[in-house]
Amino acid sequence: MEIGSIYEIDPAKVPYRTGMQEKPFSLKEIEKYGKRNAAFTISGRSAITLALQSLVRNRPGITRKCLLPAYMCDTVFFPFQWEGWEICFYHLNKNLEAEEEELRRLIGLERPGLLFIHAYYGVDTWKPMRSLLKEWKKEGLCIMEDVTQSYYLEDIGAEADYIVGSLRKWYPIPDGGFVAAEETIFREGMTSEKEFTEKRIELLTEKWNYLYGEGSAEEKKGVKNRFLKGNREMEEWLDRHEGAGEMSPEALCMLDGIDEEACKEQRKRNYRYLYGKIQGKTWFWPILPEIEGAAPLYLAVYAREREELQRFLTAHDIYAPVLWPVGKENESGLTNDERYIYDHMLALPIDQRYGMEEMERAAIVLEEYESRKSSRKQVTGIRADANEEIGMGHIMRCITIAKELRKLGRKVIFFTADHYGRGLLEQEGMEYRCLETSWKDMEGETDRLREELERADCGNLLVDSYHVTKKYFDKIRDICKIIYIDDCFEDIYPVDMVINYNAYHVRFPYEEAYKGKSRLLLGTEYVPLREEFQKEFREKCQGAKILEWENGERECACREEGCEVLLSSGGGDVCDALWSILSGLEGEETLREIVFHVVVGRFHPNKKKLEELAATNGNIKLHDHVDNMAELMGRCDMAVSAAGTMLFELCAMRIPTIFFVSADNQQYDSEFFGQEERMLFAGDIRQDREECLKRIYQGLKTLLEDGAMRDRMKEALGRVTDGCGAARIATQLVSTISVHR
Repeated sequence: MEIGSIYEIDPAKVPYRTGMQEKPFSLKEIEKYGKRNAAFTISGRSAITLALQSLVRNRPGITRKCLLPAYMCDTVFFPFQWEGWEICFYHLNKNLEAEEEELRRLIGLERPGLLFIHAYYGVDTWKPMRSLLKEWKKEGLCIMEDVTQSYYLEDIGAEADYIVGSLRKWYPIPDGGFVAAEETIFREGMTSEKEFTEKRIELLTEKWNYLYGEGSAEEKKGVKNRFLKGNREMEEWLDRHEGAGEMSPEALCMLDGIDEEACKEQRKRNYRYLYGKIQGKTWFWPILPEIEGAAPLYLAVYAREREELQRFLTAHDIYAPVLWPVGKENESGLTNDERYIYDHMLALPIDQRYGMEEMERAAIVLEEYESRKSSRKQVTGIRADANEEIGMGHIMRCITIAKELRKLGRKVIFFTADHYGRGLLEQEGMEYRCLETSWKDMEGETDRLREELERADCGNLLVDSYHVTKKYFDKIRDICKIIYIDDCFEDIYPVDMVINYNAYHVRFPYEEAYKGKSRLLLGTEYVPLREEFQKEFREKCQGAKILEWENGERECACREEGCEVLLSSGGGDVCDALWSILSGLEGEETLREIVFHVVVGRFHPNKKKLEELAATNGNIKLHDHVDNMAELMGRCDMAVSAAGTMLFELCAMRIPTIFFVSADNQQYDSEFFGQEERMLFAGDIRQDREECLKRIYQGLKTLLEDGAMRDRMKEALGRVTDGCGAARIATQLVSTISVHR
């Protein structure tokens, strides 16, 4: 059972407009504020918009300048911008409290017409200054209070002229917010957003089916991706919707059937229990003091390593959001305390959907995290090789995972059969031990490997090789937990965890074969992109103001003259594909102006031949020992590459690509990457070299001429991976670690 994330709606409880009757409606929790007027809106944003519109009509001469807290969701800023208000910020300390002296100074300096306040996470963080609010109110300053995080809190709102809040954050309804005020609320400009409501109902009932309906794990994964994407689209719509939308009849009907008192009491129990369980922790702790009877939106904590804790919780199906990302409006003026809040705050879910069973599970997971962080450092071993025959792929992806393990506080030791990978491991600062064995004879190394695993006190071992056997794993599995990166499903191995991040994993019966035996990490969400691609992907996403699995745009002025193309065929290039592709350019008139950036692996057998070719053609640029592949890719408009992990890196960079197969383990890539116009497939260069080269050249010509295709490709590529696969694998590896037996 998942804990947290957006609400789900039981399809059986969705009302239909034809069967609904209009009747007077109110909520006890809103009536407690004692305001004469109230209106229900589509969202908290619409509530603020309606309040601002009403305010300027009630007070025509008001100065449209507002003081807002610097720690706030950036979507709160939008209504002020839409309605033509100037925004100024006041600061908060780590206890989420404003300081009287600074507020007095700002009010005197800025002369605002409105002060916007917020009681955070179920605690009246304004309690020490409520009397000041009354004073400022008498002097003509309008007070607006946002109760979204403290909807159930008593004894707030009396000093406010306007109270706003989001109800859809508290209850399973498709839309909902409210504004309450003593002054008139002008509703005539409110709009009905029927289409928005229908889409929200569709995605929230889809989540219900995901949680409680039937279907395989793969089918449910697809459902989850759809409703998460749909939810993002709905939130983006709200970000653009400048009007004051009214709450839908469906939401009003659902709210009318909700027992607010029962919801409040369940939140109280959940909050009280979980708060008691996390007191005294050193790696995370409550931000605010425990208040008798509190029932906040979330239990807010500070975490020393927030992203790590969030990943750990997610790995256990507990979804704790970050509130909030920093907005562009307030980013430049934050204090050190406010930056700490934004960097370390995490919201633990405690809502009424969950009872004691879920809270106990959350407490156990949090205790496990604390225990692991506080215990001695444990060791993860990695068994991988690199040489001229197998190239660098195995050891490179393992280095990527190793870096993420280090971020989680784990020591990592590589075990290699020989010294071929030494230079790369030392360059990356990785500790390694050479077994002095044959990389092709895995069973012959088990005695030596056992000695090294025991000496290093490894808690688990990640194995990345195509030469393993069942017998190999049987000989070492009593030493520590075993995790295997399995690209080909050639056998069913006696291991604790199996990883196949390739899209083609669906071809194989992993779940049936390993059910009840091994944990499975399957699919492209586990693609271990190198660090530079993770950073590049995050920057692109943040630049487009989007989140996971969403597509941003990479600008590309692709043209014949000056076009730059990345060319790669793996670390070993066993088929000599690079030379074949480059030497064949002589007969391709339209491709002669292209600049080719050729990645030459450190084990390339024909490097000299490539250097001779480059000496006669100034458009061929050779690159070996590339320190930052993302940077090199970023210079290129297109790419030609052998299949393999590099295709996922090209996805992260959204580079239109022609790819070919040059090894058995790449043959299934053609099915996935060749679909939905993700990439152009040129064939298997081992089977028909001439035809493969012909299709590569034709693919380049097509991409040069067809800008619309390039744009479609970029959009499709951006949906393949979110760049966090290595971090997910590392989190799962940490969860399997065992004490040396």
